[in-house]
Amino acid sequence: MYNWQKWVIATVAVIVVATTTFVAGFGIGHYVLPGPEAAIAAIEEEQREQFRIFWEAWKLVQDRFYTEEPLDEQVMTYGAVRGMVASLGDRHTVFLTPEQATVYRGDLEGEFGGIGVTIDMTNDGQLRVLKPIPGSPGEQAGLEPGDIILEVDGTPIRGMDLAQAITLIRGPEGTEVVLLVLDTEGDIWEVAIRRARIEIPTTDSRLLADGIAYLAVYDCNARAPSEVHEGLTQLLEHNPRGLVLDLRGNPGGYLHVAKDIANEFLNEGLLLIERDSSGRETLHRARSGGTAVAIPLVVLVDGGSASAAEIIAGAIQDNGRGILIGEQTFGKGSVQISETLSDGSRLQITTRRWYTPADRQIDGQGLAPDIAVDITDEDVAGQRDPQLEQAVSYLLSNLPV
Repeated sequence: MYNWQKWVIATVAVIVVATTTFVAGFGIGHYVLPGPEAAIAAIEEEQREQFRIFWEAWKLVQDRFYTEEPLDEQVMTYGAVRGMVASLGDRHTVFLTPEQATVYRGDLEGEFGGIGVTIDMTNDGQLRVLKPIPGSPGEQAGLEPGDIILEVDGTPIRGMDLAQAITLIRGPEGTEVVLLVLDTEGDIWEVAIRRARIEIPTTDSRLLADGIAYLAVYDCNARAPSEVHEGLTQLLEHNPRGLVLDLRGNPGGYLHVAKDIANEFLNEGLLLIERDSSGRETLHRARSGGTAVAIPLVVLVDGGSASAAEIIAGAIQDNGRGILIGEQTFGKGSVQISETLSDGSRLQITTRRWYTPADRQIDGQGLAPDIAVDITDEDVAGQRDPQLEQAVSYLLSNLPV
């Protein structure tokens, strides 16, 4: 089970596990920017002087740049915005084209048209397959972990960012995409894959041996609160002795989803603290009425547990509701607003950071497990899950008598 969970979660992806950023998924926020007209009207004289430099450069490019084709001013505009955003040095503040914004919305809603493989971008700019989802078009086409996607429909991938590559691979259900693949044996081959409707797995619940219940939450998307509530309700009907909440590989999602899930386990106390750059705070408190507020609880985390998943884990840990077992979490503790621009493109801007109820900073640090347990390559090859085994052992040895 762990091996499936390890790879099927996505943030911004074909389904994508983005090892360098948890952008789409993974910005959590719910704030609205003023309209662009108001922003333009508010530009001060000093800012106009700064823009003068931009327009001087723009005009020089228009007048002097040697090209045999007309300049694409939309591409130039998007490039300028990306450059501005990149200069901020914050990997969670990002610009998305209209096509990439559509990908972003699909991830947060939990479904999209694609080929059903998890991918990431290597440090040298290659698009690598992590794992196909069982039964997906990508798996049926023969894609395997470690394969490198060189081209999509004849377009080379090297030099693109992850969101650009994803936009090329995704598309309407039933359409075809052609990939040029370099496999782990060094062979290069071409494959045509028909896209299908891909639904991101959100939860999995089952009973383990010795009366222990298990609930995995793979993603904090729009479907997660109802699926978590339903899963807990069904599990508790069997009167389990303890519960393992598995947040490994969960890249996050919506802030309100994180709060809803945490409220299933906490009747009172703080869930998190939000703080802006001026020091102003917003305290988010638990509400009563959760489904699983009394059952003995262990939470599994790893380096893929991020953002909204860290809110849930931190709230449970700081309130003494349960312990964390596994590995240090990712450390994504910032809040983004997300605003759609006039042409359908989207700008996500970091506006705040969040802290655990005990005022621990998560951004760039992550949460340390109460009991550290690593999973080795040998464990993966042997389909062993020592973290889950440790969680069950802990629960059984600490049950009330």
